[in-house]
Amino acid sequence: MKKVSILVIFVCICIATMMVNNVDVNAANKCEIKFMFDGLQAIAFGNPDKVTDGILDVHHHTPKLEIKEILKGKEKVIFTAEGKDLYKKVLNISMPNNPHKPTRYYSPDMNKDTSDFRWCLDIENDLFQKQLYLKEDKLYYKINFQVGEFLANGLTEEKYQFVAGSKIHSFNRQIGEPSAKVQLQEGNKLVINGLNQVITLPYQLGSTYQVNITNLPPKEMANIDHFAFYYDAIKTNTTQFMPLVSKKVAFSPRPYMCGALVFGKSEIK
Repeated sequence: MKKVSILVIFVCICIATMMVNNVDVNAANKCEIKFMFDGLQAIAFGNPDKVTDGILDVHHHTPKLEIKEILKGKEKVIFTAEGKDLYKKVLNISMPNNPHKPTRYYSPDMNKDTSDFRWCLDIENDLFQKQLYLKEDKLYYKINFQVGEFLANGLTEEKYQFVAGSKIHSFNRQIGEPSAKVQLQEGNKLVINGLNQVITLPYQLGSTYQVNITNLPPKEMANIDHFAFYYDAIKTNTTQFMPLVSKKVAFSPRPYMCGALVFGKSEIK
């Protein structure tokens, strides 16, 4: 009987070891491209065939595109463009021979999953329940995503509410930072067109890439409420609700908020 028990334990240990090793192998075989968005930009989902990120043309903000390759924990910047190098450019991000369109990650219960894209602030659906229509002449440059899964990358520590004078919007929760990812399989590559050179990010075993899309001001301007610039970039006249940390909703000054914003109904052509 003891021999049988020992044999069963041994078999269980072997199976567990194989499962762990298999997970490690699968992780090592992955090649992921992650997109991070920070600063004033409107990520528009109105066109079902593509997602377009419109980077706002705002004084004292510098649009920048940076691509890093990460291998064995070491980061290497492989491409950078900023300012005038991006002005009025239209970039297209695609994966040859890939039939899939961009998607948004929705979990069965967003309250149990901070990656759920619904945590990101969708100004049209969360605040106004209508299309606001973006002014394309207010955009510095545009990026069309033909592929990618969009999700939230972490939440704010505090809950936010939105106020306009004495009006307080019913919105009252934490806000997620928009991000996106593309999984490359062996033989795949991601292609970025629209710049002075074509950028190709190929599948490489054990490698990952991070694409940082930013439009930020200098640090000395961090106390200015930049959320108001979004209202300058929309055509529809609407109440200009501004963000405040919920527990400070009756106080001022307002907190600094200069993050990417989702437009769930509008399209950028």
